[in-house]
Amino acid sequence: MDFKITLQAKKERKITVKNTQTTSFLWEGENVFSTPAMISEMEETCRLLLKEQFLTNNEWDSVGTVVDIKHLSATPVGAEITLNAEITNIDQRRISFKVSAKDNIEIIGEGKHERFIINIPRFKEKFYKKVKQLDEKKE
Repeated sequence: MDFKITLQAKKERKITVKNTQTTSFLWEGENVFSTPAMISEMEETCRLLLKEQFLTNNEWDSVGTVVDIKHLSATPVGAEITLNAEITNIDQRRISFKVSAKDNIEIIGEGKHERFIINIPRFKEKFYKKVKQLDEKKE
């Protein structure tokens, strides 16, 4: 299938840091926006860029395959974060992105992310075949 994905396509989205997105081992209570949560939000921004602009058929989506992210600054619960994604390379169904996240003061994270376009029915079929194989190995 030809998706007509274009280089330099962009997506910006805003989120507010929730207490479920923090790491609390530094001190008691809610505190710092965690690295895994930031990466998850960056990935979702890239996914939404593809879904909203190019993968409008519900049988197609994308999965993350590579993450190369730097977490640069701490951000508290309640802060508004602006996430940006831009397509930097297209290799058939393998799409590369430049990503960043910033709060109202500074850039808090940046890097690269790669996603692979999947056909959901085929992906599910392969996945459940693997689940079955793994279950058989347990027995």
